Amino acid sequence: MPDDFGTPGAQDVTAQHEKTVREAAEYAASLDEAVKEDVSNRPLGSVKVSPEQRKQEYALMRDNPEHLAQFFTDQSATVEQMVQYAKEMEAKS
Repeated sequence: MPDDFGTPGAQDVTAQHEKTVREAAEYAASLDEAVKEDVSNRPLGSVKVSPEQRKQEYALMRDNPEHLAQFFTDQSATVEQMVQYAKEMEAKS
């Protein structure tokens, strides 16, 4: 929200509502940032991939280290997540 929302220093009812709206927006934005890593299982707007598609994609990447590295980079995966993903996909192969 812009900092110049409303009249600075106003003490009327509208100013109080504007302050409430600004605080609620800031709270919602901070809450979204705080929980999105724990709640979201995929980015907003992305398409869910079927298990069969995941297996096919992994089969193509598995023998191509550059492709696999780029996949993990695109996912912002940690080393632990990379290992877990590889173990899971190898078990399904």
